[in-house]
Amino acid sequence: MNNGNAQGRGAPDRRAGSTRAGGKAPVKKKYYRRRHRLTLGTRIFISFIFALLALLLIAVAAYSRGYRYVTVKHNDGGLVRFAGKIDRDSGKPLGGRLYYSSGAAAKLDESGERLSYSDGSVYVGELDDFYREGSGTLTLKNGDEYTGEFKDNVITGKGVYSFSGGDVYEGDLIAGVKEGTGKYTYANGDVYEGGFSGDLRHGEGKMTWADGSVYEGGFVFGLKCGKGSYLYSNGDKYVGDFEDDMRQGEGTYTWAETGETYTGSFYKNNMHGYGTYTWQEGRASYTGYFENGKIVAVKPDA
Repeated sequence: MNNGNAQGRGAPDRRAGSTRAGGKAPVKKKYYRRRHRLTLGTRIFISFIFALLALLLIAVAAYSRGYRYVTVKHNDGGLVRFAGKIDRDSGKPLGGRLYYSSGAAAKLDESGERLSYSDGSVYVGELDDFYREGSGTLTLKNGDEYTGEFKDNVITGKGVYSFSGGDVYEGDLIAGVKEGTGKYTYANGDVYEGGFSGDLRHGEGKMTWADGSVYEGGFVFGLKCGKGSYLYSNGDKYVGDFEDDMRQGEGTYTWAETGETYTGSFYKNNMHGYGTYTWQEGRASYTGYFENGKIVAVKPDA
């Protein structure tokens, strides 16, 4: 019995909430607030908002300093995009980058009058809505240089085009092509003055060769054609018709050394057809038929 009582006295009271001397208080449970982690999509969205705000601040700062992004559409359908600085008072561009719908790109310097193109060309002169317009100088990468008038960003008007090989053209141009009247000086000393069309001698003109030969008359797309006179370097002279760059048609050829003349038909530079050949030493002239530069003997009728 004593053992049972001792056991009963020493055993803790197991009833909930009861404590005895020397016993421990029940452990209280701790509660933690659960943290919510942001999803990947939310974090990306927040980063995007911050980046957008940063770009907006940069744009506002750039705008306040005169930087602009401008798109200009021209009458020819071309588009020009400009990113750079513009004077707030005059509206004049003062440096930046240009991007053309044709694929070309250029850098505009601080003067607003010098364009350095991505292909190596350089233009210095007047601009209108980022197009070359008015007077200016264009230097190409190959060494060619043009100084004169521009319209709608192309060479159009009067000007001087100097080729890297030494040839020089001074006169009218349309879209970079010799068209109208002008003077072309070749590097070898030949000179042509007169009409042009499609980059070729066309219309009335005068061609002077370095050897002293001179032709004055008509041209058709680079070839002597129509009425004209040709003074050869040896003194011979032809006055008459030309076709396909040759004496062809009716004309008169005079030999300087002998004084002899031929007046009549020509074909491919030769006396050919009906004509009169005159000698200068008392010999009677011949009137009749010629073939490939020679007199054709005419047999009497049988």
